[in-house]
Amino acid sequence: MRLAILMNLVAYSVVVSQPLAYLVFLSKAQRALSAPAYVELRQRINPVMTRRVPVIYGATIATGLLLLVLSLRSRNWSVLVTATVALLGLLVDIVLMLCENVPINGVVDRWSSTNYPEDWEDYRSKWFAVFGYRQVALLVGFSSSLAAAVVG
Repeated sequence: MRLAILMNLVAYSVVVSQPLAYLVFLSKAQRALSAPAYVELRQRINPVMTRRVPVIYGATIATGLLLLVLSLRSRNWSVLVTATVALLGLLVDIVLMLCENVPINGVVDRWSSTNYPEDWEDYRSKWFAVFGYRQVALLVGFSSSLAAAVVG
């Protein structure tokens, strides 16, 4: 069980590192970009994220499910509760990402640094608003994952 907790904590920490980076410095930096710079940055980030995010999230889901199974089998209810909250936070993040952020990324990917809509800032604002909800879900989930490490 301790190894499963550690594996989940490591995987979750990779997932939560992005929202923490945005919370600390990336959000303010991206909001200060001009339209051409913002478009170029998003278009450089999106393909990398498209390749790497499924692997990272898959590992986090797998270790979270393993932790749920092990905590059920050992009847460790405190780990079961914290692992469930952590997994739910991750699932909320995934749903918001796929339903809101990814479609916006697809729109931005069709722009160019010289050809973008006048309301490009509205797209950026919506992306950040949804990402803010994702940050909350992930931070709650990660905090619960940390709690599993303490109580497990």
